[in-house]
Amino acid sequence: MKTLAIDTSTRQSSLALFQGDELLATDWLDTTVPTTQVITPTLKRLIDEVGWKPTDLQLVIVAQGPGSFTGLRIGVMTAKTIAYVAGATTLGVNTLQAITVRCNEPVSSLHVIMDAQRNQFFHSHFERDEYGKYVAQQDTRIVDQEEFFASLTAGQTITGPGLHNKHALVPEGVRVVDENYWASTAEAVGRIGIAEFLAGKSDDFWTLNPKYYRKSAAEEKLEADAS
Repeated sequence: MKTLAIDTSTRQSSLALFQGDELLATDWLDTTVPTTQVITPTLKRLIDEVGWKPTDLQLVIVAQGPGSFTGLRIGVMTAKTIAYVAGATTLGVNTLQAITVRCNEPVSSLHVIMDAQRNQFFHSHFERDEYGKYVAQQDTRIVDQEEFFASLTAGQTITGPGLHNKHALVPEGVRVVDENYWASTAEAVGRIGIAEFLAGKSDDFWTLNPKYYRKSAAEEKLEADAS
């Protein structure tokens, strides 16, 4: 199975190519250039490096959210366009789930957070099963930052890019995963997606959309003006 994985959930976006479950190539997108301008050239270079053609792709996996509104739109639309051209299967992956792949510390319970703006986090709680996979114990939700930190107790473990500039707020005794592993990557998105595909999951090409988990500020303003 020739697979492309896309993660544009944050400004630090990346792409990865897999043959089966073997990572063949991966690279970060240049953050000094708009994602829409750099994603296609970077993908072409990676595909050329491994000796494929775009039409060789059989599975396209994309971080579906939560994350940046603009980034998620770009990632999902790119995934759908490539899948359409290649006749590939599409699959969306939860960004917080992908982050758990990057935690290689021996912890059985893991809280993952991303910045949701307005002093809030996107949050989910995961427990490791007997196969070593982190399984979500709840749907991704939005929580107030102060309330979330107040709910943590000594012995728990936390990770995720929401921790940037918030480390001092973590209660004493709560374990924090190494900062180098807080963010999702295309490789992590791909590994989650490949496992889910092999378990029988895929997404309908026509209905695959980003999952924002909240309305945009513009949408909320329109609703407020209309009320």
